[in-house]
Amino acid sequence: MNGVCLFGGHHAGYPRSAVILAGLARLGVPVVSCVTNPKRKVIRRYAGLVHRWRAVERGFDAVFVPEFCHKDVPLAHALAGRAGVPCVFDPLVSRYDTRVFDRADADPRGPQAWHNKNLDRVSFALVDLILADTRAHADLFAGELAPPDTPIRVLEVGCDDAVFRPAPPALDDGPATVLFYGSYLPLHGVPVVVDAAERLRDDARVRFELVGDGQTRADVERVVRERRLANVVMTPRIPAAELPTRIAAATVCLGIFGSTPKAGRVIPNKVYQSMGMGRVVVTMDSRAVRETFRVGDEIVTTPRGDGEALAFAIRGLVENREYRERVARAGATRVARDFTPVPIARRFVTYCEEARAR
Repeated sequence: MNGVCLFGGHHAGYPRSAVILAGLARLGVPVVSCVTNPKRKVIRRYAGLVHRWRAVERGFDAVFVPEFCHKDVPLAHALAGRAGVPCVFDPLVSRYDTRVFDRADADPRGPQAWHNKNLDRVSFALVDLILADTRAHADLFAGELAPPDTPIRVLEVGCDDAVFRPAPPALDDGPATVLFYGSYLPLHGVPVVVDAAERLRDDARVRFELVGDGQTRADVERVVRERRLANVVMTPRIPAAELPTRIAAATVCLGIFGSTPKAGRVIPNKVYQSMGMGRVVVTMDSRAVRETFRVGDEIVTTPRGDGEALAFAIRGLVENREYRERVARAGATRVARDFTPVPIARRFVTYCEEARAR
């Protein structure tokens, strides 16, 4: 492949595109950057992108629009067409699904819902290829948002093994740390984690560390305070560079446990990152997880929204070191083989070449 043009209001360093770009760099595939500040309004974004486009060197084989850049697809489509190359879009999420059903901050019958569904449909209709992080997400895109003939390929989120590399097992010199980190989105289901912590409040072998900030954090903090959960430590958001240290110090790492439909369609980067570092991960049972990992062998799951089951799973992993480390090793091996930058980028290149050949 001669190269890729990264296009749009790119969130630099966001884990999804960061893994793809790191893999392309290792494969020696040139990436031309035609990006602008994602916080700019559409008119200023388009002006900046057109100005940048005029300056970039041609010769690339695809225009790549990364996560969340739905609004940039019409311009990317037009410019890619003029350049004679395919336009590849990696939305990561449906804006409509996120606003209406996950965050629930838009009325399903209101103008914001219509606006975001329209952005989904227009952006999906214009591109030559859509990437989806799971088969469950791909089916949502195909069934409700994209035209019937739009190619959709699954490319998992993965993690960067230059950052999240296997670490020795955590030391047994104190309580086992159960780590959650994230932005407290509803799909994360942090109240389920707090429920599990309350059920384990009298077990001196276990402590919970919740790292991050976001939509539901204030409610979670209030519950922790009102129930006097001394086994829960809440830490504000930390720099991304500190995450590997926190993961390495943990005995068990947590994924997501939310009850929203989207929670069953995604596998967040924290799951790949923690598994990549050789930590056993517990997350909610879902179609997405079962289609990606061997449950019980590479990852541990519990029923959606079930704090009692989560507490039981955590206690079992703390007590059974042999099983915990066996699952952790198997998970780390699988992530290293299939979900690190080079294998992710190889599949990305294959998909782009397929789109170019159509």
